[in-house]
Order: sequence, then C-alpha cells, then structure tokens
Amino acid sequence: MNIPVPAYMARIRSQIRDAETKADESLLAKLTVMSSILRARQVEDLPAPHVGQEAIIRLGRAIQSDISGANDVFRSHNALVDDKTLITGMPGHDDTQRFSPTTGEGGRQATA
Repeated sequence: MNIPVPAYMARIRSQIRDAETKADESLLAKLTVMSSILRARQVEDLPAPHVGQEAIIRLGRAIQSDISGANDVFRSHNALVDDKTLITGMPGHDDTQRFSPTTGEGGRQATA
C-alpha cells in the first residue's frame, strides 16, 4: 500500500536534501581553494615554500567546521526520517536506503 506523503513532508525532504547538497558544495569549494594554494606554492619562483601557510591552516579549520556541520545536517535528516516513520508508519529511509545506519561507513558516521 502506497500512502501519499503530506505536502509539508515532501517540502522538508526536498529542503533537507538541498541543505545536504549545499554543505557538500561548500566543502568542495574550500577543498578546491586549498588545492590551488598548495599547487601554487609548488611553483619554483615563489619566495618561500611556506607561502600561504596561514591561509591553508585557516581553510583547514573551515573544512573541519564544514564536515562537522554537514554531519549535523545528516543527523537532522535522520531525525526527520524517524519522525516521518512515527507519524505515518511508513518505512524509514525508503528514499535514501544507502545512507541508513545499518549500511556503509557514511551512515554509521552520520548517526553516531
């Protein structure tokens, strides 16, 4: 039996997925900048091998913060799925099964 998902649940599901995507995009953007800095300082005509070190350290902290924030978004997603199950009686991660806590390292990390 296929129970229709209420509009607010569909909207929230879309929004949480969008938040997860944006969290990944933010992390990728910072990693791209970090990579560019590291590659630039490998050029021989730079005055010192430590050029950009402060920026690398600060980006590293921002990356660590992004990872932590993304994990909280994933935990929020799991909490919403649990609420959906409680409210509707529908199965848990029916649309994101590969991220459920019982499969894969990513799922275990996000729910730990």
